[in-house]
Amino acid sequence: MKYGIVDIGSNTVVLIIYNTETPVPEILLHKSAPVHLVGYIEDGHMKQEGIERTCETLREYRRIIDEMKADDYAAFITEPARNIDNRDEMLKAFREEGFDVQPLSGREEAECDFEGSRLYVPQITTGNAFDIGGGSTELIAFRDNEIIEAVSLPYGCVRLSSMEVRNEVTDPIIREAFEQHPLLTSIPSGTIVGIGGTCRAAGMLCDAVYGTGKTMNRKELGEIYRKLHDMDPEMTELMHKVVSKGRWDVFMPGVNMLLSILWAYNADTVVISEGCVREGFLLRQMKKQCG
Repeated sequence: MKYGIVDIGSNTVVLIIYNTETPVPEILLHKSAPVHLVGYIEDGHMKQEGIERTCETLREYRRIIDEMKADDYAAFITEPARNIDNRDEMLKAFREEGFDVQPLSGREEAECDFEGSRLYVPQITTGNAFDIGGGSTELIAFRDNEIIEAVSLPYGCVRLSSMEVRNEVTDPIIREAFEQHPLLTSIPSGTIVGIGGTCRAAGMLCDAVYGTGKTMNRKELGEIYRKLHDMDPEMTELMHKVVSKGRWDVFMPGVNMLLSILWAYNADTVVISEGCVREGFLLRQMKKQCG
C-alpha cells in the first residue's frame, strides 16, 4: 500500500510517500519545500501570505500524490497552528486544497516523535530523546519503551534564528524545562536519541568531518560549532555542501540548542533516529484504518 504523509512544520512542508507493506515503512518519495511558515506569524496571527504559500505547496503535493497513485494520504501541522487566532481559517484553506490537516498538540508531536523513533532505534528501550524542530523542541523521557514524560518547548531553530546565537539563550530554556518537569531527568544516560531534521543535518556534518555514522559526539559537535561560529572557511564550505540550503540560516541556532541539551543531560553521545514525527503519525493512521 502506498500512503502519503504531509508534514506542515515551522520550517518546511514535507511530503513523503511510503510503501507500508515492509516491516519498516519504505520511503518511495521525499519532497520538501522551505516555506518557513512560522516566520509569517505576527502578534499571534498567521499572515495570509503564509497560508497562500502553504496552499501552493499543498496543490503541488496533491498532484504528486495523484501521479504516484497513492492509496491514501493524511496531513498534520505542528507548532505553527498552536497559538494563532485564525487557525480555523487556515485549516479551512487547506481543506479546500484537498487536505483535512490534523493539528497536533505539543504532547502529540512528542508522542509521534517517540513512536517513529522506535522503528529505527529499538535497542534503546530506556532513556531520553529530543527533537529540535523549526518552531518547537520536544524532550522525551521513556522507560521500557513507554513515555514517562514528554514536553514541547516553543523554541526551535527558526524561532531561535531571530535571537542572538549563544548558550546564554538556549541553556536557560532547557534548565527551566528540567526544573518544571523533573521526570525529564529521572533517567540518567550518557547516550540520548536524537530525532528530526536538525539532528540529522548535524549528524551528516559530523559524519563528513569525523566519520561518525549515525551517532554524534558532544566534543566533536562542539568543535564543529566553534569553527562555524568563527566562520572557518573550510568548515563553512563543508556545511554548505552537506546541509541542505533551506537549513543554512537556521543550522547554527539548531546546533546551539542541541549542545545545550547535551550539556544539560550530561550526555556525550547522540544516536540519530531516521524515524521521527512523520513515521509516528503514519503508524497512528495505519492503526486507525485497522480499527
